Amino acid sequence: MNVYFVPLAAGRFEPYFEQEDGPEPEPGRESQLGFFARMGARFSQMVREAEENRHDRSHEPPATFLGRLQRRLLCWVAERVAEQRLLWRLRGADHAELHVPEELDAAEALRLLKQALQKDGDRHVRLLGLHLLGLLVSLPFVVVPGPNVFGYFFTFTVVGHFLAFRGARRGQNEVQWSVTPNSALTTIGRAVVTAPPERYRLIHEASQRLRLAHLARFVERMAAPPA
Repeated sequence: MNVYFVPLAAGRFEPYFEQEDGPEPEPGRESQLGFFARMGARFSQMVREAEENRHDRSHEPPATFLGRLQRRLLCWVAERVAEQRLLWRLRGADHAELHVPEELDAAEALRLLKQALQKDGDRHVRLLGLHLLGLLVSLPFVVVPGPNVFGYFFTFTVVGHFLAFRGARRGQNEVQWSVTPNSALTTIGRAVVTAPPERYRLIHEASQRLRLAHLARFVERMAAPPA
């Protein structure tokens, strides 16, 4: 498993993971009984539908308001899948390779990574409580005809935050990390403090060297604008 510690500003790094599009892993043993089994099944179905919607090129708008709302929700889910995929994957990882800019010390990189995972874990467990309350409030909508958009939304967020929390804690405490310097990440670190259009050219060239199709978009969205 390859994770990239992407420089976004001076002293600021974000872990990044990318894989070929495909099915996500099942929620796991924690979701195999009763209510949790149903939530896990609905979560997996939503992720599959979101990925299919992401690649749908028909662009034919649904005929009903609820249908349009559901399509918007699936687009939102696809974005959240991309954002949380690293933490979900860490749940099943024993070893991972952390690629870092060449000038970043390995021990410091691991310290910053685990600090980021701690922060992510704390954030997801807080959101889990809030969205679990939302899921309980949405239960009466089950009897309403048509797609239960509210139930779908909170099922996804509750299971997603739970899996992300578990992945963050495992990545922090159980995964064995190895650190590898990477010249393409060094280039990105220099690019984010460079003015356009050179900034964009360097970011895209470095992303192509790493063979990461969505990295350039991630950097351009997350990096601070040059001073």
